[in-house]
Amino acid sequence: MHARRAVPDDIGAIAALTRANRACLAEWSPRWWRQRPGADDLHAAWLAHLVTAEGPVARVVEDGGEVVAFSVAVPQPGQWFVDDASVAEAGAWPSLLAAVEERPALTCAATRDVDRAAACGDAGLSLVSSIWIGPAAPAGPPEGAVESLDGAASLPALPPHTFAGLAAALVLGDGAGGIVVGSPSLPAPPIYDPGGTVAVVDRLTGDDRARLLAHARAAIAARGDVLVAVVAASGDAELDDILGGAGLTRTVDVYAWP
Repeated sequence: MHARRAVPDDIGAIAALTRANRACLAEWSPRWWRQRPGADDLHAAWLAHLVTAEGPVARVVEDGGEVVAFSVAVPQPGQWFVDDASVAEAGAWPSLLAAVEERPALTCAATRDVDRAAACGDAGLSLVSSIWIGPAAPAGPPEGAVESLDGAASLPALPPHTFAGLAAALVLGDGAGGIVVGSPSLPAPPIYDPGGTVAVVDRLTGDDRARLLAHARAAIAARGDVLVAVVAASGDAELDDILGGAGLTRTVDVYAWP
């Protein structure tokens, strides 16, 4: 197997690989990755743009003249996002992952994609964070009080993730140093239909993170978002327990190249 830059003649094979990958994603998380009508045609057109555009770096892996893997490295503020990684067979992962030259680079994988997780580990990538998905609204009314913080508030560092460049549209504090930060309302990519806009919560600190999360979700639901995506740094077992207990599901894992 060998990797090379993708060319327009590869679009048919690339579209078939990514179409099969999206079918798996929809099975693993039926709402987060629910496809819109016409998603196949929309995505094929987008892939054709990425292959020919300045900036993104699209690659394929060939085996005996057949395209068996694809990914595209997309520039983001301060990093690269390796997206749409798809393979026809698990044996193509090492060649595809080793071909990525851009740094720093992150990629996302469905938490249930065990073959890809194993390949990332074998290739020396590190699990740096996970994305937990759930309804925007909490199960019940939040307890305790929080305050809205202005733009001058000192915000905590965020864990690595692929939602680069998000504004801090929602910032709540608990008066004891705890802070939760949420994004603006975000539409899903055109090929997906989770039922409405979503919000990303990528910073959650303090001694009572469950309370801050509940208040953030209530505020996010009140503005009309349907889902929340919470970023948890790898190894934060306490936050994992909080998120699971709040009804969220670990859905996406983020890996970084060394």
